[in-house]
Amino acid sequence: MEVKGCQLCGTLAHATYACTHCKREVCQACFKPEMGVCSECYRRLKNETSLSTFPLKLFLLGFVLIISGMIFLIASSALYGDAQTTAGIIIFIGPIPIILGTGPYSVFAILLATILTVIGIVFFLLLRK
Repeated sequence: MEVKGCQLCGTLAHATYACTHCKREVCQACFKPEMGVCSECYRRLKNETSLSTFPLKLFLLGFVLIISGMIFLIASSALYGDAQTTAGIIIFIGPIPIILGTGPYSVFAILLATILTVIGIVFFLLLRK
């Protein structure tokens, strides 16, 4: 009877486990029973899952930027209450954009909102899987 060695570390120990990901027969030392994979696939899967947290970090960064911008606007309006206000906004309802603007520089604000919207759509298309 021939003893199968581990296909990962090469020892002649009994290769009693099979990786569910790469189908290699491995020994007990090279097998991660909590996930059912060999140690090499475990490292690879661990690195892939660390990349999947990038969209969450990007969302949190956007949230922090929005909150800090709101605080900045509130503070500037409290300090300089007599200043003129300009605003531009783009709202998408499905594929239909609704563009609103007010104030003396509303064209610039709408143009900036359009550019930021296009950048946001490009990032969305690049980061989706």
